[in-house]
Amino acid sequence: MSKELKVMEPKQYDDEIDLYELIEILVRHKWSIVITTVICTLLSLGAALYVRSKTPNYLIKSILIQQDTYGLKGVNKLDVDSILFKDINVDRILEIEPIKQKYLENTSENMRNMISERKFLQDIITVSKNEKNPNEISIKTEIIADEKSGRDIINTYMDILREQDNLSDVIGKEKKLKSDSLEKTKIEIENIQNEILNIFKNDSDLRVLKPEEKIYYIASKYPELNLRKSEKEKYYNTYVNELLTLDSLNDKLETVKETTDIYFVKGQSKAKLILGVGIVMGLFLGIMITFLKEFIDGYKRRYQK
Repeated sequence: MSKELKVMEPKQYDDEIDLYELIEILVRHKWSIVITTVICTLLSLGAALYVRSKTPNYLIKSILIQQDTYGLKGVNKLDVDSILFKDINVDRILEIEPIKQKYLENTSENMRNMISERKFLQDIITVSKNEKNPNEISIKTEIIADEKSGRDIINTYMDILREQDNLSDVIGKEKKLKSDSLEKTKIEIENIQNEILNIFKNDSDLRVLKPEEKIYYIASKYPELNLRKSEKEKYYNTYVNELLTLDSLNDKLETVKETTDIYFVKGQSKAKLILGVGIVMGLFLGIMITFLKEFIDGYKRRYQK
């Protein structure tokens, strides 16, 4: 039994990996590892530079939309998402010459139509809303030509959005309507007052009454006239208060507020990741080639014996 153990023991040692031998193999073939790593590094560097050159950069502008109709009819609902749904707005943005040229370069002639134009702009323009406050909006555009044309896109988008805001026009029309009604009511009240003056002149019963008694006398003897006077005075006061309310809205007409200037954001590329993976893969591949060469050399030596 002890003899069998002694025979098996050397075989076990023969199957074990010698760490010093592995290191000696790596040192002996170090140039193979270095050359393979350098080649892979250069290839990954080229790929990283290409990816970096294709990584888009952006321009962003943040705005705040605080819209209230104030109970007025005919006020447009501002919708930043629907701007590119209108053909006239698509045409207006594509009037920016560098953007138009990029569209023509990227679209074959037989595919040029309103649908492709809209898709082209939707790919480079992104509108996002703050999850916590939907009124906080950012407009982002990819810089596909130059920074100036990117700024022109955002400014044009902002102009279109502001043109949708017709609150000041509605308020102006409403003020005109209320002012006309106020003037008309004022004339009607003056006419009623003239009728009352004629009554004072022509009704002899009023001459013997005290001033406070005259009011009650007219109210009881001419109820229709008194009712008309009360209604017109009520309308007059209502129109005055409504005009004061409309005037107070002048400081609230800025529906679209710019919270930031247009600022530049560099796109996130995977260039560093590609370079790092290339170096690691080159080192790993070099080690694998080294062991493969060592295996082939060992096989040849055993075969020659």
